[in-house]
Amino acid sequence: MDEETPQATEHRDGDLLLYDYFKYLTSLVLITLGGLLIVMKDFDPKDVKPGAVIITLLVISLSGVLSFGGAGEIARARYLGRPVKQSVNWVRIAAPALLAVGFGHFLALFVDSLN
Repeated sequence: MDEETPQATEHRDGDLLLYDYFKYLTSLVLITLGGLLIVMKDFDPKDVKPGAVIITLLVISLSGVLSFGGAGEIARARYLGRPVKQSVNWVRIAAPALLAVGFGHFLALFVDSLN
């Protein structure tokens, strides 16, 4: 029987956990974008600059693209039996940071439009 070493099992569990994390983050981005579009349609163009809204949507969308790409990289590596690229670790940090920055920017726009 082929027995896996504890290190190999831990590595695989980490990949699966990160894959699920990326799937969750991608779903969260899609839900956030949908909610933002619903709220933003009521913004008065005099109160909020369209360029600021576009920047918010782009930053949040980039988070989703990175998350989706990270999940795709893990799936590719597992399917081909190769190690996951080191860039996935960077994506793990950047994707939620971009989501937080984009959502924070939206909240700032929203609060500013209330005045």
